[in-house]
Amino acid sequence: MKQALIDGDMILYRAAFAAEVETKWEDDIFTIHTDFNQAKDEAIQLIENILKKLETTEVTTIFSDRRNFRYDLFPEYKANRKDKRSPLGINEIREWMMETFNGDKWDNLEADDVIGILATGDRENTIAVSGDKDFGTLPCTWYNFLKDETKDTTDKEADRFHLVQAMAGDSTDGYSGVPGVGLITAQKLLDKHGESWETVVDVYESKGLTADDALLTARLARILRHNEYDRETQEIKLWTPQ
Repeated sequence: MKQALIDGDMILYRAAFAAEVETKWEDDIFTIHTDFNQAKDEAIQLIENILKKLETTEVTTIFSDRRNFRYDLFPEYKANRKDKRSPLGINEIREWMMETFNGDKWDNLEADDVIGILATGDRENTIAVSGDKDFGTLPCTWYNFLKDETKDTTDKEADRFHLVQAMAGDSTDGYSGVPGVGLITAQKLLDKHGESWETVVDVYESKGLTADDALLTARLARILRHNEYDRETQEIKLWTPQ
């Protein structure tokens, strides 16, 4: 029976927003409140459906630390989300989920990184669970619960998609790659010019950017793997081209 390593952040936000209720009062006044019990029910249903699909009862639900190392690399990381509000009651719902679903959180890391470290360190006995496309950069078994798809990603496939991400960037996380290059174009460039770091740098330089620009994006896009983090010392081994 495999252990499900669930992206708790994604479950948390979906459950919390689903539990918000808008109310119209007199004089055209609107308010929003959260039904805590509904948020619990939403989270329970999501996680129970995942465990049923994976035929397991072993679960760790993983949450991001409030700050992570990417802000040190790029202070504007996720700055595009500053004006977006969090769902009501998020801290209380998170605390309840931590207690109820074997929650875990590591200092200075996002949930993706913790899952990446654990899933790539024990591929036979774990399965990563998230709806985030970035999990395609991890060589592990990954269940995308939003699409109801399971994939066993090889090292070669994961490394290739990381190069794709290095060129395309990730606008949802507030950092860009090569102007005009998205995921599809990046795939085509690797097909045409070879799956190598040299291809990535050449594409950056063709747009007046530098190898340092490419390296920064690659490091921001990199979900940590088991050999890239020492939990005892909390030392992160930043990705470096081979």
